[in-house]
Amino acid sequence: MTTTEPIRALPQSAVRDACDFIGRNIVSGAYAHEGKLPHETELGEQLGSSRTVIRETTRLLTAKGMVNPVRHFGTAVRYHKHWNVLDPDIALWHEPDSPTIDFMRDELKAFMAAVLPLAAANAARAALTAEASETATAAAGRTPEAIMTMIFETAGARVYENARDLGLHFARLREPDPFKDSLFQKLESAVVEGRADDARSCAEFLLTP
Repeated sequence: MTTTEPIRALPQSAVRDACDFIGRNIVSGAYAHEGKLPHETELGEQLGSSRTVIRETTRLLTAKGMVNPVRHFGTAVRYHKHWNVLDPDIALWHEPDSPTIDFMRDELKAFMAAVLPLAAANAARAALTAEASETATAAAGRTPEAIMTMIFETAGARVYENARDLGLHFARLREPDPFKDSLFQKLESAVVEGRADDARSCAEFLLTP
């Protein structure tokens, strides 16, 4: 399945690749939650990476709440409720069939419930300017992912730094629902036409279970 790179990318080269590999394996359950990671020597051999790279990767995954180095035990894989689910990388590593997808959807939905109505309204107001309107119109008729990207890019610094990435992943990981898919189009129209109140209402309805 094709995935979308987040704006806030992982560290470059070997550390990025190692973090991506281990993170996806944790999310998929290949590395059991509340179990532990393979020894750093084994991981290094699998990835063709040095122990320094593996240790830096472990440090990054620890910051994301996914693992916890434990003395005399190894690197423990933490239960998913400890993960920093608002980290765009963790959202990126999820697929529609991931074991923790329902948890991720609920957390993203709660976040988007706070941010999306504000972003939609701000983007709709910004779309009244010629430059923003041109940006919004360029996304017309596209996928929910493209619509979410347009909204948060138009809203700019008025929303959280990583909201654009999380909005995109929210759209990518949404449960199939033809009616709500049509709401993305209505949301897009409200933004493009500068109807801030309609944009906010549509966003709130889109997030209703």
